[in-house]
Amino acid sequence: MKKLEQSRLLIVDDSKENIIVLSRLLTQKGFEVLIAENGEKALQICKSTKPDLILLDVMMPGLDGFQVCQKLKSQEKNQQVPVIFMTSLSAITDKVKAFGIGAADYITKPIQAKELLARINAHLKLHKLQKQLQRQNLELKEKNEYIESEKQKTEKLLLNILPSKIAKDLKETGKTKPEYFENVTVCFSDMIDFTYLSSQLEPEILIDELNTIFTAFDNIAEKNQCERIKTIGDAYLCVCGLPEKNPHHAENIVHSAIEFIDYLKQRNKTAKIKWEIRVGIHTGKVIAGVVGIKKYIYDVFGDTINIGSRMELHSEAMKINISETTYQIIKNNFEIIERGEIDVKGKGKMKMYFVKM
Repeated sequence: MKKLEQSRLLIVDDSKENIIVLSRLLTQKGFEVLIAENGEKALQICKSTKPDLILLDVMMPGLDGFQVCQKLKSQEKNQQVPVIFMTSLSAITDKVKAFGIGAADYITKPIQAKELLARINAHLKLHKLQKQLQRQNLELKEKNEYIESEKQKTEKLLLNILPSKIAKDLKETGKTKPEYFENVTVCFSDMIDFTYLSSQLEPEILIDELNTIFTAFDNIAEKNQCERIKTIGDAYLCVCGLPEKNPHHAENIVHSAIEFIDYLKQRNKTAKIKWEIRVGIHTGKVIAGVVGIKKYIYDVFGDTINIGSRMELHSEAMKINISETTYQIIKNNFEIIERGEIDVKGKGKMKMYFVKM
C-alpha cells in the first residue's frame, strides 16, 4: 500500500488563488494533486480516477459543495473516500448539514496550513486503516466460506459412510455406542455370474458399472427409508429398522428389493452389459455399531445377518427369496409363492418363499 505522502488528493474550488496556494502546499509535501474548478469537473474526475481524499469548497457556481458530496456518497466507488469541507460558512447548521451528508471533516476559512495538513494526514490514516479492515474482513469472509464449504463436504462424506443418527453422535460426542435392535429386516443381493463377467471387463468399466447400479440401489433404499450398510464386491447389504426404528421395516425392504430388480430389468433393455441379481431377505434381531477408530465402518452383526445371507444364496436370478419370519410379517401385503423347506448349511431345513414380481 502506498505511503500517506503519495496519496492522491482532489482540490475542488472555484478560486484560482486558493487552488494555487493549496496545490503548492500539498505538492511540496509529496501528495499527488488533482484540480477541479467546479463541482461538475470534480464528478468527472472521480468517475475515471479515485482520489484518496477530497478537499471541497462549498460556495461554487453550478453544483455547490453539498450537492457534490451527496452525489459522491451515492456512488459505491466513492462512498468511503473522506471529504473535507473548506468554507467560510461557519454556522452550526452548515456543519451539521455537511456531516449529515457524509463529510469527514469541516474546516472554516481562512485555512491554517499546519491544521489542514494535520487533518489531511489524520483522515488518510483513518481511511487507510478502514481499507485494511475491509480487506481483512473480506479475507476472513472468504476463509469462513472456505471452512464452511469444507465442513459441508466433510459432513456429506460422513453421511455417505454412516447413517445420519450415527454421524450426528460422532460429531457431537466423538463416539457412538453399539445398539441392539429387536425388529430389523435385512436384504442381501448378489450379482449372477459376477466372477465370469468381471473377468471379461476392463477394471474401469467394471467399477463404473457397479457404481451406477449401486448408486441407483442407494436412491431406491433411501426412498423406502432403508439404510445401505455396505457393499462387498458385487454384494449389496441394506436394512430397515435401524438406527431408527421403523414399524414397516419388512414391507420397506421388500419394496426396495422389487425396485432393485425392476431397475435392472429396465436397464438391461438398453445396456450393453446385462446384470441380474439374486435377493435374500430375513427379519430378526441384530446388533449394530461403528467398527474402527480411523476408518469408521457402521456394521451389523448377529444370526439374522447370517440367515439373510443364506436366503440370498438359495434365491434365483431376478427373484426375491424370503424367510418364514419375514413371510409372516408381509404375507397380507404381497403375493407369495411357497417353496417349501430347503436344507440350509448350519441351520437345517428352513421354509422359504419367493415374492411374486
